[in-house]
Amino acid sequence: MVTVLDLVVGFDEFAAGGLEGDLVDRWHREVVEPDAEIFTAVRSWVDPGAAPDRIPGLIGQRANLRARAGQAKAAVRKAATLLADLLDGEQPIRAVVMVGLRQANGWVAPVRVEPTLFLAVEQLPEPPFDVVLALHELIHLVHQRRSARDWPSDRLDADLFREGLAVHATGRLMPEVSRSGHLWFRSDAGVWLDRCAERADVLRNRALRELVRTDVSEQWFSGAIDRPGELPGRCGYWLGWQLLDQIIGGEPLETALEWPLSTATVSLRAALSGSGGG
Repeated sequence: MVTVLDLVVGFDEFAAGGLEGDLVDRWHREVVEPDAEIFTAVRSWVDPGAAPDRIPGLIGQRANLRARAGQAKAAVRKAATLLADLLDGEQPIRAVVMVGLRQANGWVAPVRVEPTLFLAVEQLPEPPFDVVLALHELIHLVHQRRSARDWPSDRLDADLFREGLAVHATGRLMPEVSRSGHLWFRSDAGVWLDRCAERADVLRNRALRELVRTDVSEQWFSGAIDRPGELPGRCGYWLGWQLLDQIIGGEPLETALEWPLSTATVSLRAALSGSGGG
């Protein structure tokens, strides 16, 4: 069972006022304050500091954002159906579709302790990648609920495992989607995929050295698709997928979702130390 809260409605009512008045003040009063609990929970992904620069353009996209709200809700429901085929007896899922500030496309955050899925409609990818994104985040939600609620947010082993697990799951459940689609939610990442594969040994060796560091995850999980250097942008997602395919193979996903971080780290270290290609 999935419940989807639509906050795009509130933004649409705010946007109906056009560019009149103090837009940031109006946005706080008309959009943020009525759902203050949620906006407090998502502050890391919807930073109010970006509001002055982002809100005017978002108001100009009012009609498109309304349409994308329906697309986002359909994507969440389709992803929940796919997830139900993989996992037995999962608790009800709560999701929120909203207008963010162009800082993230999807994430999971606790609202009243319960992990909740968020999709930002202004960043929503085109079908079928919208469903891939929703499913990716739903795997994070279930993982948090079952075992990873207290995992560190900035340690490389934790990030490699949880992101690799999410991409491994979307790859299993939506095999018709290209590798580019599972990793970038778009179809044109072939050059980037080749760069990652060419650097497979370098990436594995470096990850093994940095596995329990808490100051390198941003280098692995952010950056542009054409970023030069040893670490292609977001290459941690590629490597995580490689490693989780190696660790889980075709076995049921249930077990890995419930591993403590210590078990995940041991498995990652073993996979990185063994042979593996791109």
